[in-house]
Amino acid sequence: MTDQELVELFLARSEEAVPALAERYGPYCRAVAAGVLSDPRDVDECLNDCWLAVWRAIPPARPERFKGWLAAVVRNRALAMGRENSRRPPAVDEAALELASCLPAGSDPMGEAEFRALQEAVERFLRDQPRQVRVAFVRRYWYSDSVEDAARRLGWSVSKTKSALFRARNKLREQLRKEGFL
Repeated sequence: MTDQELVELFLARSEEAVPALAERYGPYCRAVAAGVLSDPRDVDECLNDCWLAVWRAIPPARPERFKGWLAAVVRNRALAMGRENSRRPPAVDEAALELASCLPAGSDPMGEAEFRALQEAVERFLRDQPRQVRVAFVRRYWYSDSVEDAARRLGWSVSKTKSALFRARNKLREQLRKEGFL
């Protein structure tokens, strides 16, 4: 079943939509949630919450990039559960601290337009990076993989992965500075 067919099931309010979603993306969503939550029971609860959230969101939402949209739903719910339960793996906090030095600071929430501009700047930055650096960056800072796990996925040493991530963060910081975000 394609993503478009899956979205159509939700739009039609078909009873098959949620089971089809769980079948197609269950393992993927479980991996996203498990990267943020340490307790398997929390992961199960997170996925159940997400299936309901997707059911409620479509319609009116009609995501163009369904897999990425779904990953964001799962990741955001997992992060919220981790905050609520104070049970996140240390890798999540470590990754957030590493990346925080590259992003604009401030306690005031950004306006929607400014947030969108920052998001586009980060996306442009990632598109310009070599594929393996991009994969390492996304695995570490989106999926909250440990440096060791990211290194293993890429077939790199931990040292090489740390260096690549350090250089990527510095390049991102410099690009954001040039574009006026920092």
